[in-house]
Amino acid sequence: MNENLSDQVQKKLRKLYLKDMAQYLEQALAKAQKNQSGHLAFLADIVDVQMEARKHRSLEKRLKTADFPRNMTFDNFDFNFQPSLNVEHLKDLMELSFVDRKQPLLIFGKTGTGKTHIASALGDQACRAGYKVRFFSLQKLLAMLYTSLADESTDEMVAGLSRFDLLIIDNVGGIRTKPEYPSLLLDLISVCQDDTAFIATSSISLEDWGTALGDPVVTHAIIDRLMHNVHIINIRDGLSYRTEGPNTTNTTHPQSIPQ
Repeated sequence: MNENLSDQVQKKLRKLYLKDMAQYLEQALAKAQKNQSGHLAFLADIVDVQMEARKHRSLEKRLKTADFPRNMTFDNFDFNFQPSLNVEHLKDLMELSFVDRKQPLLIFGKTGTGKTHIASALGDQACRAGYKVRFFSLQKLLAMLYTSLADESTDEMVAGLSRFDLLIIDNVGGIRTKPEYPSLLLDLISVCQDDTAFIATSSISLEDWGTALGDPVVTHAIIDRLMHNVHIINIRDGLSYRTEGPNTTNTTHPQSIPQ
């Protein structure tokens, strides 16, 4: 293949939105010549490059859409620090069958015990497995739903959220509530219940959710839906990474994770 023909093929590949194949073409040709590859092996090589690049861009898009708060993955998670954490259960959840089955996961723990890190890391894992994920603090989520009431776009917003495979709702409890918030949250969970898995983190017990949200009756209905086929991680008696973790003066643990 001469240079002019190579240029023509590259242009045609770009018109077909196969830019990675176009960029790799010259290298692939040289590689095929060096290895004396057949036509099919050459074609498989450039197709693999295109697929891997597209897979990488798709992952980057899912991670950006998820909007995780910080770099919280299982790569920088210390499984040995928290004695009250059921590591075996967590590792089972890392297989993500609860996402596939549209099941909720509730993570309880006092401030600093790693709830947000676990939730974000599971979300990151789900993104890498091809699931669509969205992370919200409860305060931000409810504020968005409340704002949608003004232009009557709430149903559209809820429908959009129901298309995610996993919704992560962080920090149930510590919110500035409004009278409409409990009903908005109930509507969201009701619509998403059969289509979307949930992870919710909370530093307070379920018994206190009604007071935190401001409507115990509606909150009871929310809890009733979340408790269907629920998984629970309870680290309420756990150590705080902020006050007892390896970056404090009174501990010698080798690793650190932020809340």
